[in-house]
Amino acid sequence: MSSGHTIDVSRLLSRLHRRTPTGIDRVEFAYARHYLGGDSRENIRALVTTPVNTGLLSRRTVQELMQVAEARWLSADTVPSGPTWHNLCEVLRSPIGAEGPRPAISESASDDGNAAVARGMIRRAYVEATLNGISGRLPHPAERGWYLHVSHINVHNPARLRWMKARRNLRSMFLIHDLIPISHPEYFLPGEDQRHRMRMETVARQADVVIFNSRATQIAWDDFVTGNQLPRPFSAVVPLGTEDVFLRAGSKFHSDIPYFVVVGTLESRKNLSFLLHVWKAWIQASSIPRARLVIIGRRGRHSENTTDLIDRSPTLASTVVELGELADVGLATLLRGARALLAPSLIEGFGLPIAESLALGVPVVTSDIPAHREVGKQYAEYLDPLDGRAWLKAIDDYAALSSERRGAMQDATLGYRAVTWEEHLRTVQDILEN
Repeated sequence: MSSGHTIDVSRLLSRLHRRTPTGIDRVEFAYARHYLGGDSRENIRALVTTPVNTGLLSRRTVQELMQVAEARWLSADTVPSGPTWHNLCEVLRSPIGAEGPRPAISESASDDGNAAVARGMIRRAYVEATLNGISGRLPHPAERGWYLHVSHINVHNPARLRWMKARRNLRSMFLIHDLIPISHPEYFLPGEDQRHRMRMETVARQADVVIFNSRATQIAWDDFVTGNQLPRPFSAVVPLGTEDVFLRAGSKFHSDIPYFVVVGTLESRKNLSFLLHVWKAWIQASSIPRARLVIIGRRGRHSENTTDLIDRSPTLASTVVELGELADVGLATLLRGARALLAPSLIEGFGLPIAESLALGVPVVTSDIPAHREVGKQYAEYLDPLDGRAWLKAIDDYAALSSERRGAMQDATLGYRAVTWEEHLRTVQDILEN
C-alpha cells in the first residue's frame, strides 16, 4: 500500500475568517502551505474534524482552501496599504494629544474584502468533510504514512481520533505548543486546565512522535507525563519558523515621535496591565510625553485589567494606541521603525514576536523567562517581569534618540539568525523518516 502524509487542517479552516493568524494559526498554515500548497504530491491529503465527524477533503477543495488562506494571510508586498494602515500612520505622525483624548484606529471593512470568500470556503469544506466522513472517506486501513497534527484542536476529546484505531500503519506526530493551562490555570477559564490535561494525555497515548517548539515546553511535558505515569513517545525540540516577510528587506515607518510596540493577544499572562502601569508612571514623570506605545493584538479573555486601563485611563489616553489586527507587511514596517519591541509576558511556550523583531534588526526588551531566553538568546535584553523600576528605566533609556543602550542592542541583532519554516519542516521531515 502507498504511503504519504495526512495533514489535519481543522484549525486552519476554523480560523480562515480571521484577517490575521495567531501564533498557532501560523504553525498549521505553514505545514499546510508546505505539504498542500502549490504542486503538492498526490499522496498528501488534508483531513478535517467537523462538529459531526472526521473526513478527508478532495484535492480540488484543498487547492481552493490554500488559495484562500494564502490570499488572506500571505503578502508579497513590501509596502503596506489600506485604510487601516493609513489611519494608523496618521495617528502616529500627529503630535501627541492633537488627535483628541483617544487615538482611535478604526479597522476598515474594506481591508478585508475577501472575508465573504473565506466564509463560503469554510461552509463548503465543512459540508464536504462531513459527507466524506459519513461515507467513510478516510485514509485506507492498510495505508502507511504519517498523520500530522500541529494545533491542539479537538485533541481534548479522544473520540475525535477514534478513526485512527483501525489504521495501525498510519503513525502520528503531534506538535505541542505549551502546557500553560495546566501549570498556570489562573490565566484561563475554569475547566481549561482539565481540557488541556485531556489533550496531553491523548497525545501521550496516541503519538508516535511529539515535537516541541521549545525546550521549556518539553520540560513541562516531561514533568507532566512522569507525574501522571503516561507513555513517553519519542520527542524532539524543533523551534518554530519565521515568516519570510520578517526576513526580507522592506519599508520602515518613520515618525518624529518615538514609539514602542507590543504584539500579542491581550490576556492576563501577557502582563500588559503591569506594563501599562509602568508606562503610566513614566508618562507622569515627564511634563511632556515623549513616546507612544502601540499595542497590536486582539482582546482576549480575562483581559479586563488591561482593557480597562486602555479604555478609561486619562493619563494613557494620548500615548497608547491599540489596534486589534495588522497584516504582516504592516507589522514588519511598523517594527522596523520602533524603538523596541516590549514583551513582558509572565509565561510563554515560545515567542514568535521576539524572533520576528530580532530578524528585522529591532531591539527587544523582554521578560526573563525560559522560553524567551531560548528564542532571543544573547540578542535581547531580559528583565524581571515584575521589576517595575527596571522596565521604567529601560523605556526611558530606549526612548532617547541617542540612546547608547538601545544602540548596543540594535548592533547585537546583527548576529541573530532566525529559523525559517523551510528549516523547521526539513528537520521535522528528517525525524519522521528516521
